[in-house]
Amino acid sequence: MTVSSPRAHSKDFADPRPPANAGMTRSTFLRVAIAGTAAAAIAPQIVGATPAHADDTGYPAPSSGGLPPGPSTHGFLSDDVLNWSPESDEYARHFRCLIPRAKRIAPFTATQAHPDLDPTTQLLTVSGDYRGDVYDIRAQPIGGQDQVYTQRFWPYIDIFSSWHGQVVPSDKNPDPGDDDLRYGVIDIPNPGWTEAAHKNGARTIGCWFWPRNDDFDKWVYKDASGGFPAGKKLVEIKKYFGFDGYFINQEAAVTKAQITALFEMFRYMKTLDDDVYIQYYDADLPGSGKLDYQNEINEKNVGSLGTPADPGVDSIFMNYDWPKVDPDLTGSRDTVKRHGFDPKTAAFGSTECQQGGFNPRENFSAYANPNTKAPVSWALFVENEYWNTAAQKGITDTATGRAKYRDYEQKFWSGPKGDPSQSGKLEPRKPPYRTDILNTRVWDGVAHSIVEKSAISSLPLVTNFNIGVGSAFAIEGRRAGRRPWNNAGIADPSLTWQYWTEESGHATSAVALDETTAWDGGHSLKLTGTARHRDSVTLHLFKTEVRLHRESEVSIKVSGTSGRIELGLTFRDDPESPEWIPLHGRPSGAWRTVSARLHHQRGRTVAKISLRIHGDHRGTIDMNIGQFKAVDPSAARRPEPPRRFRIDRVDTTRHTTSAYLSWELGRRCWAYDLFAVHGRSRIWIGRVHRNVYYAHDLPIDAGRLSVEIVPIAQDGTRGRGVLAHRTLSET
Repeated sequence: MTVSSPRAHSKDFADPRPPANAGMTRSTFLRVAIAGTAAAAIAPQIVGATPAHADDTGYPAPSSGGLPPGPSTHGFLSDDVLNWSPESDEYARHFRCLIPRAKRIAPFTATQAHPDLDPTTQLLTVSGDYRGDVYDIRAQPIGGQDQVYTQRFWPYIDIFSSWHGQVVPSDKNPDPGDDDLRYGVIDIPNPGWTEAAHKNGARTIGCWFWPRNDDFDKWVYKDASGGFPAGKKLVEIKKYFGFDGYFINQEAAVTKAQITALFEMFRYMKTLDDDVYIQYYDADLPGSGKLDYQNEINEKNVGSLGTPADPGVDSIFMNYDWPKVDPDLTGSRDTVKRHGFDPKTAAFGSTECQQGGFNPRENFSAYANPNTKAPVSWALFVENEYWNTAAQKGITDTATGRAKYRDYEQKFWSGPKGDPSQSGKLEPRKPPYRTDILNTRVWDGVAHSIVEKSAISSLPLVTNFNIGVGSAFAIEGRRAGRRPWNNAGIADPSLTWQYWTEESGHATSAVALDETTAWDGGHSLKLTGTARHRDSVTLHLFKTEVRLHRESEVSIKVSGTSGRIELGLTFRDDPESPEWIPLHGRPSGAWRTVSARLHHQRGRTVAKISLRIHGDHRGTIDMNIGQFKAVDPSAARRPEPPRRFRIDRVDTTRHTTSAYLSWELGRRCWAYDLFAVHGRSRIWIGRVHRNVYYAHDLPIDAGRLSVEIVPIAQDGTRGRGVLAHRTLSET
């Protein structure tokens, strides 16, 4: 894979990148260890960190941290995999995704932002899932940094592959500047990203990278029974941690016997788990083991797929020089079809975004847009590098900087106007490419090629616009935690469109995330604009396939100024005639609730949910939406309090006290909030979906540590809290 990185992580692999204007006859790779997170409750203590950014914001630079406090993920070499078990992996429980992958609803062209766009084209992203983080060579998915990147455009993504190098657990005190660190062949995806992906119906896959300083024959050893011990363990690891498969970046030559055994191992893994997804990178040839990038799918590499009767891997990621070899990707499409496979599921044309940004060499959208049916599916490589670059410069250390780069993010996915229904470049592309890489005007937007997808098929549907990171944390509109935090796994299901708006008459509008105020979590949705007289602004939120019942109702939390707010429901049986239902409520403090019962619409299936906002008496809209909630109240049940909540271990230093917490999962529990209790204060320290938590830098009250856990149901209903105590003398 072609990678741009601030430094190499091993003296064994120098940077082989050609000059920017050189032809890419082969892909090149420089190992990258994507940043991990700090510990849970606060901005981290940095172990072995470099000085602060050049702009002297006071934050350590991304990738400058060594081993973070508390549990941290790690890479796996062959011996690590062969000897792995949940019991032997000390912190394995902290990196599990317990959320099953949601089933996505069927496409419905009437509600697409581009009704003429082909919904069968898939999108895979190979992305840094710790971008912007201080920690790099070991990572913590739950931390105390508000500048960390989290993915919020899951409706476009079918498959996400992690892209980060992690050192192996036997490297006890890794130093980011050490050239002799040992990186794993296998890295598991950030479990928070897996949780977020599964809520939205997307797959996540771990990453295999070769070459590493390891014995390849141990990976492909076949035992006397015909099984592959390493393959069996890879399936166990996948199932235990809850992700969906592996991206195989096999990028150094091996023997013919070794490559044959590797593909036999892939087949063996599928006999153990038919849901393990494997994508193979266009590098080593399946018939010889020779490193030979084809930049297309042809007779030399199509064998990776096997045959329909004896399938191999699920798909192939084409190398980046396909514009020179197979310019419109039809040759690859025809090869895949000729061998009996669907090119939309088996073939992925790539775009190298890490170096190209908004102006890459590869122009996939020329062959996949509302007027042109894509020949194959699409793969993006490190599309979030602009965020990492900004973090390296200290730009995302501030709320203003984060807002600026979230605007870049919105334009990358939704197009240069920031509206997926208006995607498409505003200026023609022209060489030299991989220059002027933040020029959003020459980029069509992902939404110009990929149809938005949804997994919303039933109620409850609740979003607080939580994206899994924030500079503070609110509960019911009040600040419960005042420190930065990041945990991608507690993000709410993504809005289907960000942001699809329609203005009537002379109305104007702007929509953005706002981290200065929130109802629950770290953000709300800010809507500003003008709408005089009968003008209005419509904001489309969700694509759904939800059947309403007699007791179904919708409510939203709002603050600020606006006129009337209406709920728009587009029904599958009459998509051209949406129904607009007034939302009513009374002022009550900073946040007010407006709602409507939907009993008149019972029995009908909602295909799209929208809001229509009118201006106030001055024609002004300046409001925040803190929560959207659609529920069947009769189905609501309080979550069961967790059992056996305890403080398993307390670590103390001269300056901090940290704790390892565990409990038994309760019935009807979707998530858990954790609070440090200090005197009369109750301080939020984290939210999690699993049954363990590491909390860093906790307050001690007269030698006693007290922590409370509160269960939360999927509709937001909160259950009874449970306290756990421990005195320092017990540690």
